[in-house]
Amino acid sequence: MIEAVYEAIKQQKDVRKNLSLFRQCLKEETPKVEIQPEVFINLLSDSDAKVRKNAALALGDIECEEALFSLYHAYEIEEKNFVKSSYLIAMGKLDCKKYLPDFKRRYENLCAIVPTEEEKKHVNEQIKELEKIFLKYEGRTKHKFTGYKEKNSILLTVSKECREIVCEQLKREKTQMHPLGVVIETADLTPYLYLRTYRELLFLLDCSKKLEGNPGTIGKELAESNLLEKLEKCHEGAAPFYFRLEIRSSQPLDKRTVFAKRIAAVLEEKSGRRLINSTSDYEVEIRLLQSKDGYFFPCVKLYTIPMRRFSYRKNSIATSIHPATAALMMEIARPYLHEGAQVLDPFCGVGTMLIERDKFIPAGDMYGTDIFGEAIEKARENTALAEKKIAYVNRDFFDFTHEYLFDEIISNMPVKGKKTKEEQSAFYEHFFEKAAKHLKENGVMVLYSNEKGFIKRQMRVDKRFHLLKEYLMREKDEYYLFVIRFKGENA
Repeated sequence: MIEAVYEAIKQQKDVRKNLSLFRQCLKEETPKVEIQPEVFINLLSDSDAKVRKNAALALGDIECEEALFSLYHAYEIEEKNFVKSSYLIAMGKLDCKKYLPDFKRRYENLCAIVPTEEEKKHVNEQIKELEKIFLKYEGRTKHKFTGYKEKNSILLTVSKECREIVCEQLKREKTQMHPLGVVIETADLTPYLYLRTYRELLFLLDCSKKLEGNPGTIGKELAESNLLEKLEKCHEGAAPFYFRLEIRSSQPLDKRTVFAKRIAAVLEEKSGRRLINSTSDYEVEIRLLQSKDGYFFPCVKLYTIPMRRFSYRKNSIATSIHPATAALMMEIARPYLHEGAQVLDPFCGVGTMLIERDKFIPAGDMYGTDIFGEAIEKARENTALAEKKIAYVNRDFFDFTHEYLFDEIISNMPVKGKKTKEEQSAFYEHFFEKAAKHLKENGVMVLYSNEKGFIKRQMRVDKRFHLLKEYLMREKDEYYLFVIRFKGENA
């Protein structure tokens, strides 16, 4: 197929169409004939702008180094703005380092002009491609976060049901409840980098107006906010700062993507390209969260801050509990946990619950069982990184035996999956019966589950178990923490 298309181009047959087809074929097959670069180089002077555009792109696709000078010359004399970025795309795939000084002058000129609305898109496309070339040869400036002692408004994200837990941990600080967590005004960021019970640390932005309406307005407001000032004040190293924009709203994904791109383009322009949008290798995530009334709440996540709270968690699986949730569980269950306790996690996954339990209050012997062998291997690696000592057994909990009893059973309980109501009820009945064989008298279970009914039923049926604490952790999907005491076989 590609050979026939190439031959048609050589014979000047329907060139515009066949150039596009040639590029498409290149993605799917390797030509069996030698491609002569001159065929495409000659088309860089064609009278049809779209032919010039696709000929340039084709030369980049075949990585034709001998076409570099011709591409650069064509770029210099090109009159149609919509074609120019294609030359840059092609040269970016070649060794164009010698043209860097010329590209930088071109870049400065493009950034300085005020294009018409009609030409703005094509000017921005050139700027983007030039930035990619600079990145290829010079790399990206990495910024060092230095703003630990700067005054900031931060948001620690946590479910609304658990905000009070975090506030209680911060009782000496001035805190404010927020739908997404807890807001704190602070001039010392350091203590919050070690707190384990929140999900993310976000910086709040000050915008003069509520963010709503079209993307142009939102981009302008973000550019005029304290965003850039905050970034420059809190980092060592000059702009530009590379960012990605995360929109969280009810918009369909395709519309949300277009919306984000338009906001990002305006933000780049209005910031004088001191803020540059990037889909990878970014240091800043600008997050816009849409409220029920349609306004966007702006905040920033900085990847320049070394966050080591959960650095041990190299591995996870689909059913893994978030370490912040595990840490929250330990905080809520604090009165019932004891130093030196012997602890068992019957469905341990990658070991997160056991590791967080030991970080919270140092335990004694710790065991984890799981039927999924890959999870066990990942748990062992995570545990080594956490510098903890935990024994993992690749075995079904219901077949597990041990020579002594445990003080605690902690677990993120398996989700229902495809089990029927009857099967799930039988599972919990079996689990409680098995747990009784492993717990000491007055031992406790700390369980995380969204099967409240089955757990409460077992405690009604089996009087050996007594509910000590029930805490709703996530109302949306009805996840609870249960602390249950095993009173012993004679209860």
